[in-house]
Amino acid sequence: MRGSVLKAVPVALFLTVVTVGCGADSNDGANATSNDITGTLTEWAVAVDATTAAAGDVTFTMTNEGTIGHEFLVVKTDIAVGEIPLDGDHFAEPTDGIEVINEIGEFAKGTTESLTVNLVPGTYQLVCNLPDHYDAGMFISFKVE
Repeated sequence: MRGSVLKAVPVALFLTVVTVGCGADSNDGANATSNDITGTLTEWAVAVDATTAAAGDVTFTMTNEGTIGHEFLVVKTDIAVGEIPLDGDHFAEPTDGIEVINEIGEFAKGTTESLTVNLVPGTYQLVCNLPDHYDAGMFISFKVE
């Protein structure tokens, strides 16, 4: 019996290491770095497969998986994510403390659009600024190194 237990210990350790290792890879790329970003817009979220890029050209390929139109803006700002001051139901463009680098204007549900921008190091927010959309949570932080 003692021999069986000793043989089982290495197997159990192996399974633990494999399980922990696999778990570490299941973050859906949320902390990944890429200059070719794929993402989605839904009610009420912006999701991307990487939240960091290297300085230079960055391409965003965004799919509107929502049930209504959305837009996609790349905004350079040091304002905390989700805290850009609103002017009524959206933030004014321009607004002190933010620079709208470029955008995909409102596009229909079920469609995909791409945007390539040249980004310098800094902090950004990827947002939808249609009325009430930013306030409802359509933003995510993005960093360029």
